[in-house]
Amino acid sequence: MTYRSTSDGKKVSLLGYGAMRLPTADGGNATGRGPDAPTKAIDQKLLNRQVKYLLDHGVNYFDTSPVYCRGRSEGCLGKALKASGHARGDYLIATKLSNFNPIQQSLDACKKMFAQSLAELQTDYIDCYLLHSIGNGGFSTFSRRFLENGALDWCCELRAQGKVRNLGFSFHGDPKVWEWCMENHGKYKWDFVQIQMNYIDWR
Repeated sequence: MTYRSTSDGKKVSLLGYGAMRLPTADGGNATGRGPDAPTKAIDQKLLNRQVKYLLDHGVNYFDTSPVYCRGRSEGCLGKALKASGHARGDYLIATKLSNFNPIQQSLDACKKMFAQSLAELQTDYIDCYLLHSIGNGGFSTFSRRFLENGALDWCCELRAQGKVRNLGFSFHGDPKVWEWCMENHGKYKWDFVQIQMNYIDWR
């Protein structure tokens, strides 16, 4: 396995596991789409085997979100990581501040989401915490989700406290939001950025 280094010196595998489409008992995956998505049972035993196999073979980056798999991804991944037999220091958990709904955008709601993530993932810190999918909806949406409510400053506080080890964002949208983040790197000191890229879809 090829590794890179995070800003806090931990080795992270070049390949990671995305928990957006966890396997279901019917042989499909829990994408959260379609009328029957909420009723599809995630195959926890298969997920446990997958996670253990990956960890045993050097993959140590696991990416999830409070909204993946209709809100079930973090809890299922947390169980699989715990069942793997590997120590917490053997892997990195990436999850997100997925405050897309206006009712989730107050600072109190953001804090509640973070606390829930810790509980679901059965950990007391997050290795890589992302502002989820910035740029979608333009700068006004970005500002409402992370700036006007104080959420970004609070995330920086979490990093200073060690509850978040690396702070970054995932990006899919308006270039103006990207430019703002780059212009303000000196203030927020982003540790990483996550973009949507798949080897199979390279061309």
